[in-house]
Amino acid sequence: MAEVPKLVGTTGAFRGRQIIVPEGGLKLGRAPDNDIVIETDGTSRYHATLLYDNGTLWLRDNGSRNGVFVNDIRVVGHRALKVGDVVSILGNQLEVRWEDVTTPAVPALEPATALQPDPHPADADDETSEVERPTAKKRWFWPFS
Repeated sequence: MAEVPKLVGTTGAFRGRQIIVPEGGLKLGRAPDNDIVIETDGTSRYHATLLYDNGTLWLRDNGSRNGVFVNDIRVVGHRALKVGDVVSILGNQLEVRWEDVTTPAVPALEPATALQPDPHPADADDETSEVERPTAKKRWFWPFS
């Protein structure tokens, strides 16, 4: 059984959302050409990048002014993520989990999914919430490997 990384929103605009990280990774930030658009005040245009490569999920802060935190520790450069880690971007928190890819697929979302506060947030522990599967984009070069 193959597994892929999944981010589960626990607070903020991400609450109740599940996002599958494709092999090519995801770009997060305020700019509309990001895979996940975060419209929270203080978000940098190109805030952070997630890369799922060779079985490891990596997080890179792209030089954002307000930073990216993992388990309340600011990420300087890049960091490997593991199950249970909590990624925080300006009060929006995502917990790292893994999902078995043999489960039935949920239709993919279009790229540049804007994350805004949900007026009726689902319970963060609700496993029945919809899973977001951003489409994979062209693979990018990881300069420090």
